[in-house]
Amino acid sequence: MPLRQAGDRTEEALIVFADIIDSSKYSAVLGYEQYAQRLLGFQQTFTDLGHRYFPRVEDKTVQFCRVDARGDEGIIFLLCPQGAQQAQKATHILRAIEFLYHLKARLRFGGDTSGSETAPRRFDVGAGIHWGKVVFILTEEDHHSVIGGIEGFDINYAKRVESCSREGRHSRILLSTEAARYIELEPIVLTSFRTAMKGISDDVELHEVQAGLLDHMELRSEDEGDQLLIDQAERLCSNPMGMESSWEKALVVSVLERICKSAPVPADKAKRRRMQYDLAWHSVKEDDPILLYLRSRDCRESGQRTRELRYLRSILRAHPHFVHARLLMVKACWALAQGKAEREEKLFARDTAKEFLDHHRSLLNDEQKADFRRLLDSCTPGRKRTRRKPRPPKA
Repeated sequence: MPLRQAGDRTEEALIVFADIIDSSKYSAVLGYEQYAQRLLGFQQTFTDLGHRYFPRVEDKTVQFCRVDARGDEGIIFLLCPQGAQQAQKATHILRAIEFLYHLKARLRFGGDTSGSETAPRRFDVGAGIHWGKVVFILTEEDHHSVIGGIEGFDINYAKRVESCSREGRHSRILLSTEAARYIELEPIVLTSFRTAMKGISDDVELHEVQAGLLDHMELRSEDEGDQLLIDQAERLCSNPMGMESSWEKALVVSVLERICKSAPVPADKAKRRRMQYDLAWHSVKEDDPILLYLRSRDCRESGQRTRELRYLRSILRAHPHFVHARLLMVKACWALAQGKAEREEKLFARDTAKEFLDHHRSLLNDEQKADFRRLLDSCTPGRKRTRRKPRPPKA
């Protein structure tokens, strides 16, 4: 076969580009040697973390994953198998967001103090995540045909998404519309804006990750850099004024959420959970959607369902497309409807449940569909309730 040959069909792929923000500013202030050392540190961190989230593939004849960093840029290409379900695609995109938050955190809190006092002290990255179609490239390895790369217009498109990340105001992690639609049910808050994309279009809609609760970050306590990150997250919970950027709020609560999920000792889990809630209740002016979400969860866990509902409503007023919060509102209203709920809460629960069953059924799993049908049965006057047929008496 030729040295390189295009495959005979298109496939879907996750495409991620990440680039150091204002790298020219660093190169102008740092000397050649210090700048090179900083770049090598970035490249090593990118590839090490990248392979945690996207491990090397076992069978290169049908799989392809590339994690690479050169200069001030890193890339992740992941070929998705044919017939992959929406949940699997959502998992890949969510993993990319978790990886990028982890990368940004390690660059900020990883203990890199090289450079002069007048130089920029810490790297930060802007990133673009896209889900698109590509053609795989076949090469020969050990006398076998393997997938050696991917090509296609969507790779260029993903690079343009990353280039627009400088326009972001929060995390500077941007998703294309194709990628954003797969994570509607996740606790991720996206802020949309329209912009010109050089060489592509004068008017493209992109989505920036404003906040999120990421509970599967690949933290390892034996990793010195990760331990520094965990320690810093706990310190920032006690001193929120030490946060320099809004994305650090999502990072801190996500790090503690991951520890809570894996903590074998209940007391350790309760301690980290309390840290999260202390941060969420720190300021009366707090408007971060994920910290308000944590307030609602604290209210739910303490049995204050009407207060929970109030916070979920405040989130949705500012972020009406945050589907995860809307689903939780239905559950809160359903719980209130079982007791002495106000008519307003019952109507909200009925209308929202009907909206999802009629128009967004694909977003619900079987259990949620059954719950919503039961809710409609209880809230809709004159609706027949499903009852089991009585069994005949035993002889």
